[in-house]
Amino acid sequence: MLAGNIMAIAVGAGGTRIGLTRGRSTASIALGTAGLIAFPLFMADVFTGWMWNIGLFERAVIYPIMIGHALLGSGVAAAQRHRATHPPTPLTA
Repeated sequence: MLAGNIMAIAVGAGGTRIGLTRGRSTASIALGTAGLIAFPLFMADVFTGWMWNIGLFERAVIYPIMIGHALLGSGVAAAQRHRATHPPTPLTA
C-alpha cells in the first residue's frame, strides 16, 4: 500500500519525462498523497480493533494506486500514439 502510493507520487514527479501531460502528473501526485494520508487512518482502524468502516479506509488507500496506474498506462499509450502519428521532423545541416 505504501509502495504503490509512493510510486504514484514518483510517476507524477517524473511524468513529463515519460510522456504524461501536466494534468496527469498533478493528478498522480495528488492521488498518491491522498493514499498516503489515508494509510495511517486505515492502520489505526486495524490495530485498535474498532473495525469501524474499515472497507472505506482500505479503499481510500488502494483506489489511488489503481487510478494512478490507469493514468500512467493511458498517458504513455497516448504519448506513443502521438509519436506514431506525428514523427519528428529531420534536422537539416
